[in-house]
Amino acid sequence: MVYRLGQRVRPKVNKLRFLSVFVFTCLTGSMFAIAYADPLVVRTSTFPEPHQVYSAAGNSEVKLSRPGTASSSGRLSVVANPVSSSSPSTDLVNDSCTGLFSPPVTGLATAIAPELRKLAQYEQLCNGNLVNRSSFFVPTPITVAAAASDASDAATKLIEYASFGIKPLVFMEPDTDNGTNIDLNLYQAGAYDSALDAYFADLKADGVTDAMMGMWVILPEGNMPIWTTDDPATYSADVVKTIQFQKKYFPSSLSAILLNSESYPSASSWSGGSYSSLLPYLQGIPTGLVDSFGLQGFPWAPPADQLGAADYDPSVYLPTNLASEAAKALGISSIWFNTGTFNQMYTQNSAETVTLQPLQRQGMLNGVLAQAKALQAQGFSVAIHLFAQNKSNTSEADDWSYWQTSPNDGPGTAVFTTFVHQAAEANIPLWLFDTYDQ
Repeated sequence: MVYRLGQRVRPKVNKLRFLSVFVFTCLTGSMFAIAYADPLVVRTSTFPEPHQVYSAAGNSEVKLSRPGTASSSGRLSVVANPVSSSSPSTDLVNDSCTGLFSPPVTGLATAIAPELRKLAQYEQLCNGNLVNRSSFFVPTPITVAAAASDASDAATKLIEYASFGIKPLVFMEPDTDNGTNIDLNLYQAGAYDSALDAYFADLKADGVTDAMMGMWVILPEGNMPIWTTDDPATYSADVVKTIQFQKKYFPSSLSAILLNSESYPSASSWSGGSYSSLLPYLQGIPTGLVDSFGLQGFPWAPPADQLGAADYDPSVYLPTNLASEAAKALGISSIWFNTGTFNQMYTQNSAETVTLQPLQRQGMLNGVLAQAKALQAQGFSVAIHLFAQNKSNTSEADDWSYWQTSPNDGPGTAVFTTFVHQAAEANIPLWLFDTYDQ
């Protein structure tokens, strides 16, 4: 799979902005030097979308800058998006998340599901049950035989989640269990209807209840060039069909859709992306069918040995107007963001590797919280799904984690605990994807 949650390939570089970026870099170098001299600031020596030159894990703006740094090839790399005067503070202090939550769940470290075992680290860090939903991925079956096998796997995980009292967020991606994208036009025409019906029937027969199902995200990122088509009518028809099968067997279970903030005119090209209305993808979805709307947006930077502008501003890659417009069209008041901040990108090529400073990551998360609060002020309930997996050793070659092996006193851990503290204070639930599996 080219694209997974928190990863994006985005082959575009804007060389025309180099001069202005270079001037900005020179002016702001002293600012960062002062910031790192502050004894309250966490110091560091120097991580979702494959690259946009990402899926549900792919991603509008508070502007942050990254000082020019020399890559291993010796070439100066500069990235745009300065911190604006109206941006939230990027002072990085280690705000403890201990004492903010109910007691941690016992036994997670020995769970079968790798997502639950990894969740144990987060609970240990905050000494509490800090995650409102933990997510994982399932394929879409296209035969009745595959439906039985896939349902058995999903049921095992859902039942284990329920045994620990952890609410799941399930991304049902339109690919098979071997990673092959399925034909969304055949999907719409009914070629997989018998498999879909059998899948949800088998889940029920395997002992899954409505409550155990949690929330299912059908065909995530359907407006991105990662599946066989990004046609709005095909997307909405496939989503409606699947949710109807889901609620045929689990009428009280929750369903959600996730669209990327940037849409693309073709399923075969990353060119021409724009932050335009998502309403075309919602046509034909009956009011009341979907329970929650997810908006996806991730930061991105070009390789370190290329000049160009980065996308580091949540008010740009998570535009509230697109989220509120979509939720109103669906007749719902629940919105969630799917986002993250990378530690490093292009980790398998030292000449290309881009590393974010902790202050930058904190500033981005502050910006995400600002976007969430803006939607809260409009009367929406808002959650943040954080993609935090280290995918350095995969073909995506990005690290979205906040620590390498386990929570520590490092600056990445401080970024995470500060974000958790601020989200809890703002009454914004945290959803999480992280796992030991690569």
